Amino acid sequence: MKRPLLVIALLLIAAAVSATGIPGDADGNGILDEHEYRAAALTYLVGEGDLTRTDIQDAAWVFTHWDGRPLEITDSTGQTLTLTRPLRRVVTFSGEALETLRSLGFDMDKIVAVDKYSHEKTTFFPECAEKANVGSWLSPDMERILTLKPDAVFLYATITTATCDEIQQKLEAGIPGIRVLRFDCFKPATYPDEIRTIAAATGCEDRGDEFVAFYTSVMDRIRTETAGIPDDEKTRVYFEYWTDYKTFAAGSGYNEKLGIAGGYNPFGGESAEYPEIDPEAVIVSNPEVIVKLTGQQLAAGGYVGRDIAALEATRSAITKRPGWARLAGVDDDRVHVIHSDILGGAQHFIGTAYLAKWFYPDRFTDLDPNAIHQRYLTEFQGLDFNLAAEGAFVYP
Repeated sequence: MKRPLLVIALLLIAAAVSATGIPGDADGNGILDEHEYRAAALTYLVGEGDLTRTDIQDAAWVFTHWDGRPLEITDSTGQTLTLTRPLRRVVTFSGEALETLRSLGFDMDKIVAVDKYSHEKTTFFPECAEKANVGSWLSPDMERILTLKPDAVFLYATITTATCDEIQQKLEAGIPGIRVLRFDCFKPATYPDEIRTIAAATGCEDRGDEFVAFYTSVMDRIRTETAGIPDDEKTRVYFEYWTDYKTFAAGSGYNEKLGIAGGYNPFGGESAEYPEIDPEAVIVSNPEVIVKLTGQQLAAGGYVGRDIAALEATRSAITKRPGWARLAGVDDDRVHVIHSDILGGAQHFIGTAYLAKWFYPDRFTDLDPNAIHQRYLTEFQGLDFNLAAEGAFVYP
């Protein structure tokens, strides 16, 4: 036997018994080189050894996408995961992560289950209607998850951390080798890095670069334009949460977005993250712009339906509050309603663009939030959703 053939034969035998780490890594050094990959493929093709079709496909992925080496990624909790195989059976407990995966062009057929909230969003996630429903991160259906045998699960990083930590511990105990990836995908400060990390983990780097460029083109434009505005010249904004007279203070995600858009929050110094404000205090602050968040209990609007009347009614009720007629924002007709679909999750950059446009119309004459929204839906979400005829996200 010639020496090259002998080497290949030995590699075939070694590859056949390699059962851990990167499939086909015959010498166990954590690197799948070209000879090992070829040997693993040949072993499978001649029907010898223990490597399966999936093993060979995973080996091809690692060799092609990761240069034959394990991929280390660090999620938003700071934990480092070492990936030796691609993600094939994914469960998402985070609608934001699910949406981000779709933005990256991830094969949605590889998602085997989603959280109940995403499962209910049949208009926005039509491809998930037939997928398994595993409950929410607050009340997970662990039995169903274990039955599905996922190889990766996406959880939040900073929401109800104790609960998500417990879910992660149960998953790792019940499914040895599972990868639990923790990302938020709704915070402006961390979202670009999260996009890049998820793109690397899924082999969607090119698409990730495109999406980051799109996202940052919007957010950086807003930051640049508002960065130099002195605090005493910023637009005073009263931003009302779901509940009447409930707002937010420093530390909340909504306050971060308001700040990026150049707004001044007169209640930013409150001790509670989401404080209830005395109605008289709002009148005293005399906001120049009033923004009301809606969507939580509204059966229309957002992606549910084009019921503009519901948003209009919400705005009308605000303008008719006792004493509000003399507020600068009401007098100047600068009262706006915005749906949480485009401000609270992965689409927060769309809502932030609307805020900037409302706060500084003269500075953002060429900023078109509706066009940004439509491009996102068409180009990155792959949805046939026409904003000119469907949905209701802002009023007026």
